[in-house]
Amino acid sequence: MTDRVLVTGGSGFVGRRLVRFLKDADVDVLAPGRDILNVAAGSFPDVSVDWVIHLAGRTYVPASWSEPADFYRVNALGTVNVLEYCRRTHAKLIHVSGYCYGIPESLPLSETAPLKPNNPYALSKCAAEEACRFFFECLQMPVMIVRPFNIYGPGQSASFLIPRIVEQAIDPDVAAIVVEDETPRRDYVHLDDVIGAIESLRRSPKLGGTFNIGSGESYSVAEVAEMVRSAANVSKPFVSRGNRRVNDIPDVIADITAIRDAAGWSPSITLRDGLRDVVTHAKARGGSGAVV
Repeated sequence: MTDRVLVTGGSGFVGRRLVRFLKDADVDVLAPGRDILNVAAGSFPDVSVDWVIHLAGRTYVPASWSEPADFYRVNALGTVNVLEYCRRTHAKLIHVSGYCYGIPESLPLSETAPLKPNNPYALSKCAAEEACRFFFECLQMPVMIVRPFNIYGPGQSASFLIPRIVEQAIDPDVAAIVVEDETPRRDYVHLDDVIGAIESLRRSPKLGGTFNIGSGESYSVAEVAEMVRSAANVSKPFVSRGNRRVNDIPDVIADITAIRDAAGWSPSITLRDGLRDVVTHAKARGGSGAVV
């Protein structure tokens, strides 16, 4: 009999695609709306499941600076509520965290690198991870933590970098692609690769541990813009305003050895191919394609 999987945050960017993937794979998946499943309020469906994949939470770093307490409430305390639900129902948990390393001392970053949150969003994610480790070590609960680096893909909000660049590239009324800072380098990982990593861990014999999810390479904003221009077949000028964000991180690269060894996962989508996928979807929807 197949596992039953409960997905929190099933209506979000990653959640929608994950739920569709699981259903296509004939997995018994539940993804209730917030009227039934609200992690911050500790409201959960009265069902028995084998796995919980915890995606629900607040994202977007700039917003966390203006609402740090709410980010902590939803992301940290909400995760404690999820852990308690799993403990009570004997469900296994995959907790989807985020980038928590701050400005790295060296690259690539392994899971043992020190956590140095440099914004309220990262702080809330670090606190959630600490709760996961406590439940795993002290309450013997099966919990795996995954740390995706910079996720991108069709359906991402236009407030994020890649959708903003794509939107400018394909809009005939926009004369140039403009960014605030062309220099930061990031390890971009396609949405479908993230879902593949989560599913690989769910099917592996591992019942604990922390795992980076990334590509193992980094690209600058300028390089991303050039690949988007190529994918969109446009020659618009590229303009950087030279406005560096406070506490911005110059470069990140994920060491993905741990998940490769534990679950046999490696990314399969190059950034160039992934950006072509985003551009194709955005053109088909007449914009950034913020809903898939």
